[in-house]
Amino acid sequence: MLEDSDDIHDFVNTEVRKELDADFESMGEDPRHDALLNSLAKRKWKLEIVGVDEIRMNPLILNSADLKTGRKFVERLRERRSELRKALETGGTVIWPIVLLREQQLLVDGYCRHSTLQEMNIPEAYGYVGRFVDK
Repeated sequence: MLEDSDDIHDFVNTEVRKELDADFESMGEDPRHDALLNSLAKRKWKLEIVGVDEIRMNPLILNSADLKTGRKFVERLRERRSELRKALETGGTVIWPIVLLREQQLLVDGYCRHSTLQEMNIPEAYGYVGRFVDK
């Protein structure tokens, strides 16, 4: 887990961004034209404890499907959630903080982690929270 704002910024804008770019491309979207993705580098990031039920999921992502396979995001999420829940209940895994935007409480990364914690009635989680700063 990262605590330094600059380290979180680098992590979000490299590792998380790579995953998001691939996700958008699999949906047939050009990630270079997405306002949310383009805002990531302009944010100040901080590790916080966040209320799981206060977080909003992005409908664009929830309603998406992989163009090549036709597989719906929510179907894959359901499978992954079941796997993660088993691992958490047996103590077989540690999870990364979820990533969200402060202003909208919008989830950027961690759909499986978030929905699993919600299903398990865990009220709080660590989150990398990005607040927009005008440079």
